[in-house]
Parts: sequence; C-alpha cells; structure tokens
Amino acid sequence: MSVCNTIIESLDIDTLCNAFENSIQPIAITDSNWEDGIKFIFVNRAFCLETGYLKEELIGKSPKMLQGEDSNYKILKELKKDLIDEKSFFGQSVNYRKDKSSYFVQWSISILKNKNNKVIGYISFQKTIDRKLSFSNEKLLSSIVENSNNLILATDLNGVIVYTNEAFNKTFGYLSDELIGKHTRILKSGMQDEIFYKNMWRSLIKKGSFVGVFESIKKDGTLFYDKKNISTIKDQNGSSLYYVSISQDISKQLETEKELKKEIYIDTLTKVFNRKKYDEIILNMIKLHKSNKKSFSLVLIDIDYFKSINDNYGHDMGDYILQEFAKIIQETIGEERDLFRWGGEEFAILIDSNLEDTLEICENLQKKIRSHRFQSINLTASFAIGVFQRNDTEKTLFKKVDRALYEAKNSGRDKIVIGE
Repeated sequence: MSVCNTIIESLDIDTLCNAFENSIQPIAITDSNWEDGIKFIFVNRAFCLETGYLKEELIGKSPKMLQGEDSNYKILKELKKDLIDEKSFFGQSVNYRKDKSSYFVQWSISILKNKNNKVIGYISFQKTIDRKLSFSNEKLLSSIVENSNNLILATDLNGVIVYTNEAFNKTFGYLSDELIGKHTRILKSGMQDEIFYKNMWRSLIKKGSFVGVFESIKKDGTLFYDKKNISTIKDQNGSSLYYVSISQDISKQLETEKELKKEIYIDTLTKVFNRKKYDEIILNMIKLHKSNKKSFSLVLIDIDYFKSINDNYGHDMGDYILQEFAKIIQETIGEERDLFRWGGEEFAILIDSNLEDTLEICENLQKKIRSHRFQSINLTASFAIGVFQRNDTEKTLFKKVDRALYEAKNSGRDKIVIGE
C-alpha cells in the first residue's frame, strides 16, 4: 500500500489499489525519473500474467526489459517525448514476455501529478491485441508492402505518420525518419480547402474509408496529385487502430486532362477562350450575381470591314490581324478578365464591373485599336455593352448586346453602343 500512498494521497488507498490489482486489464505505474531511467513502481496481477514475470522481478526495473527485436522504437521515442512534454500518450508496439515470446500491446498512458502539480509518475492501461497473422507471415506481408509500387502511408488516429513505404518516400523525396512522427499536414499543399478535409474525416469516422484525389506537395516544393484510398484498420474487437492510405500517382493523367481541356476550351488561332468556355463562365457569373448582387457586363467587339481585309490581303493577313487583335484586347483588359473569340471577327469580354467602369475600359480599348498599326493596315472596331440586370438570363443578356452591336455597325461603325 505504501507504493500507492506515495502516488495518490487524497483517495481511499485500499479501494484504489484493490481495484487496480483485481482489474482484468494489465496496469502498470512507473516513476518519472527520466534522468536515471524510469522504473516500475506498481504492476497488477493481469500485467504479471501477461508478461510471465513475478512482481518482484518487475518492481524497480525498467520497462525496457519488455522490449525486443520487433518493438517499434520510433513509437517508443514518441512515447518518451510526449510524456516528458506532459502529454498523454496512445500507441502500440510489440512487447516480449519472460519466455521471449512476443505479443502486440496497446497503451493508454496518463500523467500522475501530486497536489503541487508536479509530475510524479505515469499510469499505463494496457490491452493485448490478438494478431491473426503468424510472425513469419507478418514478415512476409511487411516485405510485400515495403516493395509495393503503390504509395503506402499509415497514420495513427490523429493523423500522425507511423509508417511510409519505400515507394512513398521516393516519390515525395523524404527519408522515413523525416516523416515518422510528423502530422500529415507536412504534405498539404494548401491548394485544397478545409471543406475537403472535413469531408474526408467525416467519411473516415462514419464509413471507415475515404477515396479522393489529393493535391500534395513534395519535399522540393513541387505539386503532386495522387488518388488515395484510405481505410481504417481495426482490431478483433472493432476498435480503430490506424488509418492506412494506398495511393497512385495520377499527375500525368491530370496533366493530360488539362491539355485536353485546353483543346476543348481554347480557340486554336487566337489562343483565347472559345464559345464553349463562355457558356460555362457566364452561368457561374450569373450565380455569383444572384448571390452577391455584384454587377457584371458583357461586351461584344466586331472588327470593322474585316471581310475586305481577307479579300484584299488574303487569309494569312486576316489570321495575323485576328491574333494581334486578341493580343491587344487581352493586354488592355488584363489576364484576370475573360476574353472569348465568339466567331469570325467577333470577340466577347465578360467584365466584373458596372456600366461606368465597363464603358471606360471599352473607350480605352477603342483608342488603342485605332492607334495600332497592323503591319500596313489601320483598323477600327464596333463595340456593344450590356449590363446584367436582375431579371436577365444568359439569353436575354446576349440578345440586347447583339442588338446594340448591330446598331453600332449600321450607324457608321467605330462606335460604342449600350444595349437596353
């Protein structure tokens, strides 16, 4: 009883120690003397039965006597660090009995403090986990995992990395020791928002699994895309132990998809967006307008007398003018605004602003086109502006701008007309 009395002074000592002693769960208490090496100061009957040692053989000895060849020394190092930092610890490793047989143990270790808030020891509640695989089969499985071409990552339930295979390390540019014990946030690129990760954790907790594409970052800072299949590893009693992720590099696949999207959405001659991209963006802008009531405008631009240029100078000159014309517009309006080749010599711009600002942009653009020499040719253009109103749709907006462009072309050209 004197051992317990030195640890917890304010409780009914007999009741507490009897509860510990008769618990079916192995319990051990150590001191907190890291300088000389912590020692057992209490072990219960279940702990002795599990380890095969008598109490007298354990009290005053280091817990290291239970460690061996297959103990997880990275986890043990993490255990020591957390306890010294006065943090509780949850983890698992291989221990060894007196007869040298191994068993898999899960610890839940808490800090013991006296009335003066000084750490005086640690209490460990332990759970032995039955493993279905034999020791030899487990080594075979470990070898298969380590040599797999798939990227394999295991974490504890808090997202702290406990294992990475060689393929994972090689791909991300880390050594295992640089990852073990670190949180998976070390791999986050910051390109995916918190909603993505909330959905991931919700799926893992509810379903025990999650599949998704992660935009991660390698040690050298380059982005990396992999499709992860994350599963929860549980013991025979259904308690969650780890999360294991098996993933494949899909960076090249995504790059191919990006190139395909470019081909779908980019006009091959002028390298600006085409009408297909316009249809996608206009719908998004309408949704934003309805949610935040922010104004936006559609501008249509038509090169004046373009047909005569093709007729008099040839189609090569016409192609050059279209390319140069698109370049002037994009440089003037800036990369943040979307420019589209509508067809032939017509271009469209979607501008996130009100009529006054849009008119100023068009006037500036009109002056630049007038003053620019397209080799030996001077050009002008006709402009039409339409501001999206509350009752507009993408079709009604385009119709009023198209009518305004028709008016600009038929009333002398080189004009800016506002659609009503």
